[in-house]
Amino acid sequence: MFYLDSKNEEMCCGCKACEQVCPTDCISMIEDKKGFNYPFKNQEKCIECGLCEKVCPFVQKKKIDINFNGLPKAYYAANKNVDTLMASVSGGVFTSVIVTYCKEDFAIFGVQFDDRFKVIHSYSESIEEAKKYRKSKYVQSDINNSFKQAETFLKEGKKALFTGTPCQVAGLRLFLRKEYENLFCLDLVCHGVPSQNIFDKYIKYIEEKYKGKITDFTFRHKVLNKNGKWNSKNIKVKVNNKDIIHKPNEDLYLKGFHGELFYRPSCYNCQYANPDRISDITMADFWGVEKLIPEDDVHKGISVILVNTPKGQEVLKGLTETMNIKEVSLDFVIESNAQLNRPAKKHLKYEEFFKHINSERFDDVVNKCIPKPPLIKSIASRILPNEVKKVIKKIIKWRG
Repeated sequence: MFYLDSKNEEMCCGCKACEQVCPTDCISMIEDKKGFNYPFKNQEKCIECGLCEKVCPFVQKKKIDINFNGLPKAYYAANKNVDTLMASVSGGVFTSVIVTYCKEDFAIFGVQFDDRFKVIHSYSESIEEAKKYRKSKYVQSDINNSFKQAETFLKEGKKALFTGTPCQVAGLRLFLRKEYENLFCLDLVCHGVPSQNIFDKYIKYIEEKYKGKITDFTFRHKVLNKNGKWNSKNIKVKVNNKDIIHKPNEDLYLKGFHGELFYRPSCYNCQYANPDRISDITMADFWGVEKLIPEDDVHKGISVILVNTPKGQEVLKGLTETMNIKEVSLDFVIESNAQLNRPAKKHLKYEEFFKHINSERFDDVVNKCIPKPPLIKSIASRILPNEVKKVIKKIIKWRG
């Protein structure tokens, strides 16, 4: 089911490993009607070396050679530095990992917005500069030629710390075709990735709504709610020098994202939505932590990290200098995080969304596919405790 043979969209994650490994440059990435990039092979230049298939994360996952040595283990993690904690999505794991691992002669690969709010992979040889990679970007990043750049650094003897989605990390490992002692991989528990095209349409909608150009954008902005608890799921945009905050239940992009409406097709067939990780450390929001450790104030930001390799275990020892670390039940973490159990489930209106998104307004299409709930349901959602809402959902599911 290799994509270049089958053209099955669910078998290509767009990591660009095939494009970067091709010795004759016969593979190029072409954007489809949904805005996702897929490899296209120029048969006239192809020498049938087979390298493209050998580096495909969807075909070769079982061939990734990593020393797991009885791992993973799960840990609660929260940064001791309040400023770092507040500047991070949850517990500030990324910052602590780069500070611990990157002492000298290093390159840090991560995801950033460029000056046009395109989501791209890049690298930095400065810890301070690498802070731009903090916080989530709910868009598929353009990997550019990061795999080639990482290989160059590794062969020069420099440390390379690579951060990305699990399929991107898998693409890198397969592209390198050998294990490097000076490579450290950090992935995240990924829900799925929308295309840059969809995000661009959302940006256009926001700029038209507020009549100005966006000059700053944050996906996971932390604010205090009316109950005095921190919420990190908000979007903050700056338009006309004014900060505008969208609550997660109000923002249309988050509505579609969390509704699993517009991910890449392969996300619904993800080979990596399980506990069998291919990175040294996996980081994620710690869902359900308040049940496990009720005495802690978890609202400022708590992460869970899965330490998957002995190399990750060594870095964990250094993390204790900057983070509060506690080992927790791996089974609890897996049970509490849906994407450690299964891929995303495609929304029933998925095809309808993509049928209309290129000809209609972003807000109209999202609202058409995911209508606003009845007023009484909205009121109940705001006032009922979470535990009560979960019981109601279970009853509805059982009766259905």
